[in-house]
Amino acid sequence: MLGKTNITTLSEGGIVTEVEDFRWIQGQSGIRSDFVKAIFQNGYIVAITADGAIVYSADGEVWEVVRPDAEGCKLNDIDWDGERFLLVGSITEEGGAESGKKGLIMSATDFKSLVKINDLPYNEYFSIFPQNGKYSMLAQKGDTIYILFTDLTENGTQETQLEIKGKYFQHSMSAKSTNGAIVCVQSYEYGFGSTAGIVSNYIDIVKVNSNNVRKIHTSTGARNPSIISVFECKDIFYLMYLQDTDNYKLSKVTGSDEIMTVCMGQNFAFKNGVYFNGCQIFINNHEMMVVRKEENIADKALGDLIEIAPEATMNCIIRAFGRLYIFGNQGAILKSSAETNNEEAIVVQTLSAKKALADAKRYTDGQFAVLEARIAALEGATE
Repeated sequence: MLGKTNITTLSEGGIVTEVEDFRWIQGQSGIRSDFVKAIFQNGYIVAITADGAIVYSADGEVWEVVRPDAEGCKLNDIDWDGERFLLVGSITEEGGAESGKKGLIMSATDFKSLVKINDLPYNEYFSIFPQNGKYSMLAQKGDTIYILFTDLTENGTQETQLEIKGKYFQHSMSAKSTNGAIVCVQSYEYGFGSTAGIVSNYIDIVKVNSNNVRKIHTSTGARNPSIISVFECKDIFYLMYLQDTDNYKLSKVTGSDEIMTVCMGQNFAFKNGVYFNGCQIFINNHEMMVVRKEENIADKALGDLIEIAPEATMNCIIRAFGRLYIFGNQGAILKSSAETNNEEAIVVQTLSAKKALADAKRYTDGQFAVLEARIAALEGATE
């Protein structure tokens, strides 16, 4: 068994918060780490943190924590292959002949034990995607980034070097849908001497599906917009770009692998999304956007955001047990109240303090315009 377990419940010290009609229960998971990924599969909600904690629950009420018994553990992704959970990341060992960063792959069924899978010769794994009996993985070896198609053994692994434009790898992000996975790799070129510093930023976007790797976009430039998040919602891939301060662009990947701008210029900064009761729901650090099936996100404005976690930072949202669960920084977990477990709840719960103020201003402006018209009419009648 790799790791030790402790148990907490949301009812202990839980705080009920309410934003208009949308009620949430906020509680701690027993850790103080930042969540990076969460899934609901095989009757378990499971969330992982960058520093190696695994938080899981079989009912959404009582949470257990297990940590791999490994030095310098970092977790990047988790998935379910139909029989077991797979977790990937890296460990960093100090001292001795075996020192340095090494890729980590683990499996679990009920999280009472974590099984380390035989080592493959890579330094870190960034994502894992089960498909057609094998696994697609994004990995790093030395300074090179690879897409792997593997059965998790060395002999059953084929690698495709990912040709990225920048010389120096910066970081990667990925998302998965029923049709495949999308990988975004950001890299840069560094100048020396009179041009010291980063001279070009690069973004390479790759689609991975059934042993097929195809690059669908490359962009470059000293002021090239950064992608801050990649996520799936309603089986659609979304890319959130930061163009400059408080100026974001949301794009989606079409079925023909084109990247289409959905909206731009709004300070949305979405980090994750989920499809729930006929609505697309997007979250940023502190707020939520609800887009009903008859609405278009391109028509949304800042006033439509619902403030959910003003004192916490949200990272990922999933649906489980007929509710919504949000995982954030410092071990925070938000669980929606039972009222959200029906179609009408989302419809009526789209008011926030910001939207209420915007609606009040529109109403006041309208009434003032009517009053001005009446005054003008009275003045005209007396002339």
